[in-house]
Amino acid sequence: MSWKLGAKKPKDARENGVISRSVTPIPSRPTTPKPPNGSDQFRTGMLTIRIFSGRGLSLAPGVQVPEVIQRALESVPAGRKSTSNRESMQRKRNWWLPYVVLEFDKNEVLVDALGGDLSNPVWNYRADFDVSRTSNISVSSYLRTAAPVQGQDDMGNDLLIGRVDLTPMLDGHHASDQWYNATAGSGSFHLKIDFRPVRGEPLTIEAFDLLKVIGKGSFGKVMQVRKKDTQRIYALKTIRKAHIAQRPGEITHILAERTVLALVNNPFIVPLKFSFQTPDKLYLGMSFVNGGELFYHLQREGKFDQDRSRFYAAELLCALEHLHGFNVVYRDLKPENILLDYTGHIALCDFGLCKLNMSETEKTNTFCGTPEYIAPELLESQGYTKTVDWWTLGVLVYEMMTGLPPFYDENVNTMYQRILTDPLNFPPDIPAEARSVMTGLLQRDPSKRLGVNGGEEIKRHPFFAKYIDWNRLLAKKIQPPYKPSVESVLDVANFDPDFTNEEAQDSVVLESALSETVQDQFRGFTYNPANEHLSESVSYPTVL
Repeated sequence: MSWKLGAKKPKDARENGVISRSVTPIPSRPTTPKPPNGSDQFRTGMLTIRIFSGRGLSLAPGVQVPEVIQRALESVPAGRKSTSNRESMQRKRNWWLPYVVLEFDKNEVLVDALGGDLSNPVWNYRADFDVSRTSNISVSSYLRTAAPVQGQDDMGNDLLIGRVDLTPMLDGHHASDQWYNATAGSGSFHLKIDFRPVRGEPLTIEAFDLLKVIGKGSFGKVMQVRKKDTQRIYALKTIRKAHIAQRPGEITHILAERTVLALVNNPFIVPLKFSFQTPDKLYLGMSFVNGGELFYHLQREGKFDQDRSRFYAAELLCALEHLHGFNVVYRDLKPENILLDYTGHIALCDFGLCKLNMSETEKTNTFCGTPEYIAPELLESQGYTKTVDWWTLGVLVYEMMTGLPPFYDENVNTMYQRILTDPLNFPPDIPAEARSVMTGLLQRDPSKRLGVNGGEEIKRHPFFAKYIDWNRLLAKKIQPPYKPSVESVLDVANFDPDFTNEEAQDSVVLESALSETVQDQFRGFTYNPANEHLSESVSYPTVL
């Protein structure tokens, strides 16, 4: 995950031809979102999902049961079944049976079968989820193509059997116990769903088990943690107030990130689950997404094919359009800030460089971003609008399909000059529709750039319109073209071992008393969904 904490130099990024990967903007202090008035007061609490069994599961027509699965089935004694709800050791002995991934608000749980057979597996599993806003439940069933081994690449080749998506009732105490037919693929699933409104105590670090360090920087670190009451896994970012208080712009970044994450509700953006503070530290809790950065996968594979590139670009387009609906400009799109979840969908993260309160025609002038992705209007100091995000989307599509950004050069000043003047060239194997959409997005004149009239303009381009059903995409009903190699929600194989080998602990801060004036800047940072209501922010943009 892109959990890189540290100083982002506020000086001109072009000084001495050197630029940090993300250069500090100085936006106005964001406003903490306030709960809306209305009757929807019970949307926070605990959601309990029990999955008992499946029936009628089958692979898609023409898809054969993998040989390794067939051999494992033949070696199992006839009639052997288990219905006890034991943990991982018992479940792994039935790896040859279909498993399910339960997902709610980007929190994913992998459940191995306890018994049954290929068509009628038995899971008997309970999972509790913290609810901070409305979101869908998804249940996806897969069949492995190999015995599960951590880090084994072909784990990503598991076969999707069936998937069901549903929206739980979160406006009071609701319970249901029924079979749900697959909305994609085959079969049906027996689920019991129970939602209970909760008004809890303020969160502290004692509410979590600290598991692994997954990122570090000069301001703090990010840990994989387990919330003790629900047993859900989160990424907890810890930031020392004294360190960021020395640079006032960094306080703005943290508050902006907290504000944006609390506001947005989109399937392709990492959600904020809670935030709290002590006199010395800030804590941001987000869903733990462990499929790895898009940068990691792109570096490993060199480039992606057109279908895979289009899929990621379409999900990112929806995420950016959602942010623009809040008058938020993202400004730092790059492969390092894009995560893959367990099933292969993207999750946009790292909102420290966002610019808030940007109307459709308003311009801003802060020079920030990543060198390879800088738009020409920034280099020319013209001021820029939301269309800067469409330029970065074009750069990303180009990099995914070719392996390098379009104007890349090892010398930053030379690269800036190329961004301003070089023609946009394509390798001969790039299809015409892909060339066309990239040419439109990488239009140097922002008033003529594809997307100047909004994200819908990009969606109508043949590169997307002929292949993407936007309603199904937003509902996550399109199967991703690639599934990362992840063994379980605890798996940290896609993180730097220099971090994960370190002991996870909440370090003690010595002699860091901050003045009341400094502490006052952090007012409104705390967000505990058990104690305050955060509504569904806005509806998704209209889709064609």
